[in-house]
Amino acid sequence: MNRTKRILTVSVVAILVLVAATAWTVFAGDGWPPEPYQVSWMTGQWTSPENPNTLLRVGPEDPSGAGLAESIKLSFDPTVGGMLPTATASTSVYQSYVRTGPNTWQLHGLMYFADSAKPAPTIVAIVVVDKVATMTAPGVLEVTETATLYRGSQDKDHDGIPDPGETPVVVDPRGTSHWKPF
Repeated sequence: MNRTKRILTVSVVAILVLVAATAWTVFAGDGWPPEPYQVSWMTGQWTSPENPNTLLRVGPEDPSGAGLAESIKLSFDPTVGGMLPTATASTSVYQSYVRTGPNTWQLHGLMYFADSAKPAPTIVAIVVVDKVATMTAPGVLEVTETATLYRGSQDKDHDGIPDPGETPVVVDPRGTSHWKPF
């Protein structure tokens, strides 16, 4: 009886191995096992034909996958075509970013427009910028951006951020732009 049990056990194991090997071959195909994902890095300087005269400088990530970035407009009309007639200066867009996947990031930033009042300039407008960046290939970054403009008076507590519940003056969904290393 012991020999019959052993033959039966060996036969069942052999059949299971054959079924598993066949299933692996059939279901896995040529792309199996999958290659480990490649982690992309956004650190560096980037330019885009859709954003002329703009430089995106991205600092290195900390161990948690977060970092700082800056969008610099090399030549810019601070009145935004007359929409902010008293503005005489603007800042870069200062942004913080967080990695959301092996090749994706979310960026959140602020930009300020000020007049030339004395003794200290007054903030005329605050722009809140939200971006999603995706590295679609090595050296190719796609950025989808929305800019939301608030009046400076919508920051009553003077912390540099529009107060909760304030309605934006303008919401500009800027679509997707393509960036390459500078």
